[in-house]
Amino acid sequence: MYRVLLADDEPIILSGLQSMLDWERLGCTVCGTARDGQQALELLPVRRPAIVICDIKMPRLTGLELLEACAQRYPEVVFIMLTNHQDFHMAQQSLRGRAVDYLLKIDLDEEKLAHSLRLAIDECEKRRRLCASPLPRHSGAPAEAAAHHAAVLLSPEGGCEAERAIAALEGLGAGSRCAAALLVMDPSAIPNIGSFTREERQRLFSFHRNLALDVAQKVFQGGPGFTLLPPEPGSGTAVFFLWGLEDAKLIAQFQARLAAAFRDISQMRLSVLATGVLSGHGLIDLRVQAELLRREYALSPRPFLCWSQSMGKTDYVAAAKRYVDSHILERVLVQDVAAAVGITPNYLSSLFKRQLGQNFMDYVNATKVKYACTLLQGGKHMVYEVSHMLGYDNAYYFAKVFKRYMKMTPTEYQAESARE
Repeated sequence: MYRVLLADDEPIILSGLQSMLDWERLGCTVCGTARDGQQALELLPVRRPAIVICDIKMPRLTGLELLEACAQRYPEVVFIMLTNHQDFHMAQQSLRGRAVDYLLKIDLDEEKLAHSLRLAIDECEKRRRLCASPLPRHSGAPAEAAAHHAAVLLSPEGGCEAERAIAALEGLGAGSRCAAALLVMDPSAIPNIGSFTREERQRLFSFHRNLALDVAQKVFQGGPGFTLLPPEPGSGTAVFFLWGLEDAKLIAQFQARLAAAFRDISQMRLSVLATGVLSGHGLIDLRVQAELLRREYALSPRPFLCWSQSMGKTDYVAAAKRYVDSHILERVLVQDVAAAVGITPNYLSSLFKRQLGQNFMDYVNATKVKYACTLLQGGKHMVYEVSHMLGYDNAYYFAKVFKRYMKMTPTEYQAESARE
């Protein structure tokens, strides 16, 4: 039996899905339901579904955010997305995120749902075979094999391939204390660069990549392992995968010596972007960090090793908590906070869970409830006024949230405060 988790914030949709099919006839069983994306994410390790059918727009964590989180943590899980007409572009985005199908709620019927479920079952088998298949052997030297698997790990696809790349790197002894160093080369200061042909530019970049490799061999000799990843055609970048690092000091030395070599030999400008130092399953974050570095550089191109060395050390949770405190009288969404501190919503959520043992929205609600207590004391504000001041859509939902944390309603708390 394939276990199926249903997630939608509309009870009528959940009920309709459960009763629409003879699940057992299709070889499936509904193992649980969730009313929002965060609840679905928390149920995944408990109910262990093979298939998730979820709404694209849900509170706390959207369907797309849930899909992205599962691509990192549970790549074997297959998604079918539910959507409305106005969210059609988001449905297409879900297919790019490896969802197997999407269904329009207004057109949903037994035949369409059964068809999507069969597609999902087929995809389950494909992913199961992929995850269970032996790790690919690489015929080259250990450094070449490490470069191959590191390139897979840092690619945007993720899923099973990234998991297998980590296992392969560990098998090669290159999975501990790892980092990626991105070298971005800017040839704009080289005289007459505009007249260079494509082939001439490629030779220019190739020369400087080889120069970087020579410097790396001198700096990292007898220390951490390193390998240069295969370059993208015509790209002015080079990516080094490093392992066995104690800290980022050697990367700083590498940057300094490489910058000096570039100045002595050519007018090529150089930026070195270094991720944090990570190990084990945390290597999945390397891809996230590398993308953040590329995005930051694209917004403001400059040599910023000092900024990039802080990757993995920045206390994003503390920064997010400061944001929440300063926006306590607004509606606080994980997307807005993640954008403010410079990481993805899923990465921020995972950091909160890992460091505080609670999800992000639990922290937001607990902070708002604590502030609500000060507003309710003295009887200066009505409950509905406090609800509105704190950015809740309605007083009924605010009362439910308040009772979850305080074990009494806002009215009961106000009355008790008055007695005291």
